[in-house]
Amino acid sequence: MIASRTLSTAFQPIRDLSNGHVVGVEALTRFSGEPDRSPEEWFADAASSGCAAELEFLAMKTALNAAAELPNHLFVSVNLSPTACLDRRMVALLEESRVAPTRIVLELTEHCAVTDYESLKASLARAREAGLRIAVDDTGAGFASMRHVLQLRPDFIKLDRTIIAGLDADDAKKAFGSAMVKFAEGISATLVAEGLETMGELAAVMELGVPVGQGYLLGEPIVHPEEWSKWRNHYPQAAST
Repeated sequence: MIASRTLSTAFQPIRDLSNGHVVGVEALTRFSGEPDRSPEEWFADAASSGCAAELEFLAMKTALNAAAELPNHLFVSVNLSPTACLDRRMVALLEESRVAPTRIVLELTEHCAVTDYESLKASLARAREAGLRIAVDDTGAGFASMRHVLQLRPDFIKLDRTIIAGLDADDAKKAFGSAMVKFAEGISATLVAEGLETMGELAAVMELGVPVGQGYLLGEPIVHPEEWSKWRNHYPQAAST
């Protein structure tokens, strides 16, 4: 897969929930080679084969190349593991990119445990000095994600789908979401509701004061460049269930 480079990037819109405007996108890797496996399986296979970083950086380079075709006002969130953030190749890729550093968000994945936060924070500090912003993914899905938040003080905190799913009918999830809204405000981070799929979930997170969201309700991942320009600054038509 790495040798053939048979992968592409789909961009999923991230919207300001106050007005529906698309403010950014998340880059999601899509694989077209054989055998037919999900992206998660491909990255897991790469990790077990000792070439996780090579696949991550290929996916990142592919995403940043594609992002050059996006509207200039959108930020671009690219996924990278904490281990890859310590690799010198990360800086080289960012320097080669045609996307301005101020538009790039490094979204930290949780595929492996962080054993040295001081080194990670030092590496991310250099990226931040260049204008990049940091996001912590899957917040609320496990202890590790919250540890990332407390250690790294990210610019974006992404609430996991497991928290968002059915939130409109779950008082405990609402209480957690409300607490995260206040926490994010306290550290000057932007809270993002991931995986929004129903109008009920959308209404609930808006009532809590979550400012930004993404999910199939607000826009599916899109591979074709000619479709990216069709995103409108309003909510798409969505089913009520």
